Amino acid sequence: MPDKKHLKLEDLLGNDHEPPAQSDDPVQQQMADAVQRMITNAATETWDPADKALLWQDIAAGLAAKPFVHRYLFLKIAAAVLLLLSVATWLFWPQAPHSLVQFAQQQHLERATDTRLILGKQPAIVVKGKNASLVYGGQGVTINADSTLSSTAPYNTLLVPYGRRARLQLEDGTIVLLNAGSRLVYPATFHRKKREVYLEGEAFFEVAPNAGSPFFVYASRIETEVLGTSFNISAYPDDHQQSLVLASGSVRLHLPSQRRFGQHSRQLQPNEMATVGMESENLQVSTVNVATYTAWKDGRLLFYSTPLKEILKKLTRYYNIQLDLASTQPGLETCSGDLDLEDHLENVLDVICATNSLRYERQGQRIVLKEKD
Repeated sequence: MPDKKHLKLEDLLGNDHEPPAQSDDPVQQQMADAVQRMITNAATETWDPADKALLWQDIAAGLAAKPFVHRYLFLKIAAAVLLLLSVATWLFWPQAPHSLVQFAQQQHLERATDTRLILGKQPAIVVKGKNASLVYGGQGVTINADSTLSSTAPYNTLLVPYGRRARLQLEDGTIVLLNAGSRLVYPATFHRKKREVYLEGEAFFEVAPNAGSPFFVYASRIETEVLGTSFNISAYPDDHQQSLVLASGSVRLHLPSQRRFGQHSRQLQPNEMATVGMESENLQVSTVNVATYTAWKDGRLLFYSTPLKEILKKLTRYYNIQLDLASTQPGLETCSGDLDLEDHLENVLDVICATNSLRYERQGQRIVLKEKD
């Protein structure tokens, strides 16, 4: 009776260029089929060919034909080792970043005083006005209702500096209101099965419903998946945490850094806020007053028991001038109020100082709030 055909593991599993071979040994073939299914279904990560080859070398070195008496025991041990290696690879193998996210993270942009639109890697287009308006439709984008540009670049970038805001209507009808100091990266035309954007800063989204094409918002710490809803995301890189506040509908929040372990995702309901720390990365959910976190889009700043330094930080972004607090007066830790952001900065500061027994003075390019003499 002829000897059974024994093959190397890489021959049984195949690769990108050759289909898998078939072994005459049913035990060897059965193990290879099981490992193939396990690796295929474990995750969607893309393996680097060189790393894959090294892994095969380590595993296949022990799978050469052995004396019959030890073969089946060895195959069982090898299968167990392969299972552990495959699970470990699925858990710890770094994921290739999404192309849109990769494009956004590789951008090197200089600060400016005007809102700018960048089509792909072309020079920036200045968008005039404190409150810019951009509408996508057909084959181009209309800026401030008076000029239309064609946009064939795969990704567009809208930069809103301090002291400016913008309203953006994407080609699917989704409305995005961008707050001061924000950046949004998005395609001029969405793919059919997925709509994806990247946000740095703060924005309020009114997502156009489309059950066949879910909408994803990527930020540095959180990923948001929706079908049709309205919500606010705050993801400034210099804040100690990032947050999402749901106004209507429902969303699912994902933490990319904890995709394998821990509380990595959460379904939110209206009037709930999810926060994740920039260092601890713990996901916390609480019930909030939505208006407190979305009033900025209507030109107001509402705050309840909010640290004064945090209020001044928001005003710094909106008015594009550095505001600092020099007072150590007890009771200034938190404040409550309602400010009209369309008013002049001096009037806003007068209200803050009058309610907190403070005064303010200009010192070069910044304004400092101090205790009254």
